[in-house]
Amino acid sequence: MNELSDPPEIETPIRSSLLTDVFAALARLACLAVLLVTVATLLARWFWVSDLLANLRTQQLIAIAVVIALCAIGRQSRLASIAAVCFLVHFAAMFAQRVPDPMSAADVEPTLRVMTMNVLTSNRSYQGVLDEIRQVDPDVVAILELSRGMDNYLTDQLSPRYPHAVTRPQDHGNFGIGVYSKHPFADADAFELNESIKSIEVECLGCRLIATHPLPPMGAGQFRSRNEHLQLLADRIRRSQKRAAEQPIIVMGDLNVTPWSPHFGEFERRSGLRRAKRGLAVTPTWYASGSRFPMGLVLDHILISRSLECASYRVGPDIGSDHRSVSVQLRRLPDGHALEAGFAGQTPQ
Repeated sequence: MNELSDPPEIETPIRSSLLTDVFAALARLACLAVLLVTVATLLARWFWVSDLLANLRTQQLIAIAVVIALCAIGRQSRLASIAAVCFLVHFAAMFAQRVPDPMSAADVEPTLRVMTMNVLTSNRSYQGVLDEIRQVDPDVVAILELSRGMDNYLTDQLSPRYPHAVTRPQDHGNFGIGVYSKHPFADADAFELNESIKSIEVECLGCRLIATHPLPPMGAGQFRSRNEHLQLLADRIRRSQKRAAEQPIIVMGDLNVTPWSPHFGEFERRSGLRRAKRGLAVTPTWYASGSRFPMGLVLDHILISRSLECASYRVGPDIGSDHRSVSVQLRRLPDGHALEAGFAGQTPQ
């Protein structure tokens, strides 16, 4: 008599189907979250939470890539398509900020190197800040969150090479500011816009340089304040351009906004300036405590007139602050190139 054979193995197909169902459920939830967040960023011009999400486009791209992978495992091709559209929305907003390689002739040498550093008011790594300045060796450096101790140290150590300075240090409030220069100032002014926060404007080497630091947009009130700060600064720049149309203008500092926010683009359009950088330039300049690239933000900027061109762009190392320095080499565009260097489709003012 023949023995009964074992029943066919059915555990593996059941287990595989169960995993697929789990991933499909996760994919549906994740895709819904991605879609809602992407739609919310479209309201960034009006609401601070939406603007915060727009500033987090790099993080959203990473999250959407994970969602697409979940959709693939869960065999949810339609959801994967929706996530891919969300990915393209964020990528397009970031890619719009890409700058092509310099257009000027190779024999045109850089004429000015500038640098901005948010050093953190509580930072006691004075030597690290000094070493970074000496490493870059800028003509002009703007220091944000400048404490009195940092100001005294830098003034003492830098004065032989940087004898010209305008500083407004603070030990409380994180809005101390200073500008140090190798070259004399033809003009200098410390001014306020919509808050009791000092910005500094100097004229040096034929350029007008402005160092500024608006409030971070954490909450509806500070969101409005930052936007108003940028609007008033753009209007100030426009008035300067009317007085001296040929004089290049440089704005540098911690603007508390990433290039992916519509408010950054509005400031560029309103001021007539553009971000000084090469390529896409997504390297973060601010890091939350203990985080690395995926959680960093591009908050520190140098913006320039169309008569200037960025020959090199550098984000510095850790100097004991939560921010990294940004430094650029600039050169004047040859006559007739300023319009080409402007924003595509924008008429010069």
